[in-house]
Amino acid sequence: MLWRTGLPSVANPLYILIADDDPAIREMVRTVLQLDGHPVLEAADGQTAWKLIVANRPALVLTDVQMPGIDGLELTALIKANGYKETKVIVFTGMATEWQAQRAGADAYLTKSAPLLELRAAVSRLCPGRVRGGTKGKA
Repeated sequence: MLWRTGLPSVANPLYILIADDDPAIREMVRTVLQLDGHPVLEAADGQTAWKLIVANRPALVLTDVQMPGIDGLELTALIKANGYKETKVIVFTGMATEWQAQRAGADAYLTKSAPLLELRAAVSRLCPGRVRGGTKGKA
């Protein structure tokens, strides 16, 4: 499945891609990110996530590890090995260790049990050009 959701886009929006096979997790994270003004793309599996990365070059990928097809660690390694150095990756999971995420090339690691405040802080740190509560250039 493929969804494109978010606030009204501006020229060259800085998308954040949520890759997770759990629709409840995607909904929770999407809501938080949209409230902070981030346009969001969603993928329910690694293959769809990879297609969205190639087509949209998101600023940030927030990925679970355990997904159908390409898992989150493989997806992270694909991103880094294929020239998407500007795309930051947060491994957001309960299934891998921080060491595994770093080894795959992740820029940050969070467990799904971490407070949403930690997720928001990591996103802000990795996407510093965003304006909280809205997109840049929004009237």
